[in-house]
Amino acid sequence: MQYLIIKETKYDNIDNSFDVCNQSDDMDKAIDMLQGYKLIETEKNVSYTMLKYEDQKPFDLDNSISEVNHV
Repeated sequence: MQYLIIKETKYDNIDNSFDVCNQSDDMDKAIDMLQGYKLIETEKNVSYTMLKYEDQKPFDLDNSISEVNHV
């Protein structure tokens, strides 16, 4: 299981962009990183969130989708 820190940049005339800024296997460390990103961000159109990513079958031949949960 991994925790991903996602940066969302909002735009007026085009779709928002999403970037993975960082990741961690430790939830407490990921929460600390998320809080750090939020503290140092000065742009109003940028926000951060954390997702829990569980890849139970990385090479599933049944084409099942890996589970992604919003934390």
